[in-house]
Amino acid sequence: MHKIVLKKGKEKSVLQRHPWIFSGAIAHAQVPDGEMVAVCTYDGSILAWGYYNSRTDIAVRLLTFGDSHPDTDLLVQRIRNSLMVREKCVTQCTNAYRLIHSEGDMLPGLIVDWYNGHCVMQILTAGMEQLKGTIAQIIQDTLKPKSIYERSDHEGRKIEGLKQINGQIYGTTPDLIEIHENNMRFLVDIKHGQKTGFFCDQRDNRNTIKTLAQGSEVLNLFSYTGGFSVAALLGGAQFATSVDSSQEALDLALENCKMNGVHAKHTAVKANVFDYINDMEIKQNFIVCDPPALVKNKKGLSNALRGYKELNLKIIKKVPHNTLLLTCSCSRFVDIKLFQQVVFSAALDARREVRIIGKCLQPFDHPVNIYCPETEYLKALLLYIH
Repeated sequence: MHKIVLKKGKEKSVLQRHPWIFSGAIAHAQVPDGEMVAVCTYDGSILAWGYYNSRTDIAVRLLTFGDSHPDTDLLVQRIRNSLMVREKCVTQCTNAYRLIHSEGDMLPGLIVDWYNGHCVMQILTAGMEQLKGTIAQIIQDTLKPKSIYERSDHEGRKIEGLKQINGQIYGTTPDLIEIHENNMRFLVDIKHGQKTGFFCDQRDNRNTIKTLAQGSEVLNLFSYTGGFSVAALLGGAQFATSVDSSQEALDLALENCKMNGVHAKHTAVKANVFDYINDMEIKQNFIVCDPPALVKNKKGLSNALRGYKELNLKIIKKVPHNTLLLTCSCSRFVDIKLFQQVVFSAALDARREVRIIGKCLQPFDHPVNIYCPETEYLKALLLYIH
């Protein structure tokens, strides 16, 4: 049995069921990276079980608390529980959703997305890498997917000492998969698109845009494959402009607009969004700003906050009176309170009358572990700018 021993007085977070143990809390550890370990108090009592990596600040990610050793039956039960939550909450409105959300589903380091019968796996940690074959087999046996494709190309794998991997695990995954969401249709490129191909986490916000867009002209910044643009146009928007730096994403946005019969009211602009908002006049009265995570770690937080402020300041300054702005952040290092403070500062400098008329966090299929608030990452503010 591999084990690590905590320093005296460092067991509090484990007793409070937080699933991370940082390297500074460990007194003794002689364990190969990625191996399952028992987490012990200084006097030898077992507190929890998880997997270890000496390369990372989060040295242990916990799977169980107490002296219950994780096994295959536990993994099967966790995956079945994850599916049960999705069947209760999201499958009525879509066939594309996050099936397993890492610590949010008590399977740290594992992301699994479901796209109309096809699974995409993303392995983020060395411990989960060792369980990958077992996880894939459980998914295959339990869910009977048409295919399983691996998109373990996240930059965080380098920190874990892992190479990036893209490839087929089971079956045949098509180049494009058609999904539906709230009576909208989208094509998803899970092999080459961002993350696992589609931002399922913005489902609720797309539906909000669809509900509110009647009669508006919409500017969709960082548009990716046009999800917000399609939603707005199907909701009765007069016109939508998608702005993104990726031509491939914009090409797919056009296909998505065509599939939904709204392409005549859509235009795509290939541009760096920061340059675009600096150089262009903004005449639209409904803006969506959904940038990628501007901060990857705590060291980059101050620069990221400046970036978020610059984006929102320029937009708030330039938009016409009576404009709606949905502004988002997907960084876990920027919580909703801090994000609201940044937007407040931008509004103050812009000298505009701004009201928050809505707030939104991540949807049901991206659950937050109540013992690990760090798993809450997506936040959005819906603003009315007079």
